[in-house]
Amino acid sequence: MNVTRHSLACSLLVSQLITILAFSSSWADPMAFIGAGPRTGATIEAPFADEYAKPMALLWVGPRYGLGGNSPLGEEQKENFQMYDVAAHLRLPWGWRHRPSGWTLETRMIASAGQLVAAGTSGLMVTVVPAVAVSSPNGLLSVDAGPGLGFFTNHKFGVQNFGGPAQIIATAGIGLDPFPMFHAGYRFQHFSDAGVYGPTSLGVDMHIIELGYRF
Repeated sequence: MNVTRHSLACSLLVSQLITILAFSSSWADPMAFIGAGPRTGATIEAPFADEYAKPMALLWVGPRYGLGGNSPLGEEQKENFQMYDVAAHLRLPWGWRHRPSGWTLETRMIASAGQLVAAGTSGLMVTVVPAVAVSSPNGLLSVDAGPGLGFFTNHKFGVQNFGGPAQIIATAGIGLDPFPMFHAGYRFQHFSDAGVYGPTSLGVDMHIIELGYRF
């Protein structure tokens, strides 16, 4: 008798389970569609967006004047340097925007050509520096930094020797664009060979004022 009752109970339980499963499967697709489908008028956006990418463009171009610091990153500087050049800042086509605040992170390229002068000696100086820049939502303020390369036709200035014509560039700058078509900024820039030409080579620090025409 007990076996019969247990068999009957199991049969009823299995029958009920099959009914539930069949019912659930018949509603599974509509429920999944309702639960996962997009809602009218609602959008879901990530805080950062990679679609901020813009075409490569010239941001500004203009003259710069630089004055040597007291010491190149802790080493005693032997000569007083001055720099006169023209720089161009280009926006590269990779960037990100922080949606809540509107601040942007951009990739840039800084290229310059001009003259470096010290101890009655001068030489042509050309630099190319990839950089990363952070800009305010209204574009008024930007801060950038990056490493690059410099090439010099003369690397001996009085008693100070850079060691060779190719130098490593490290730079960081802050820019202001308060008016249309106008740019102003300050930049710290370091030239050195990082020991490539030997222990006697000595680089230079420059404090640079930038003025430019903004496109």
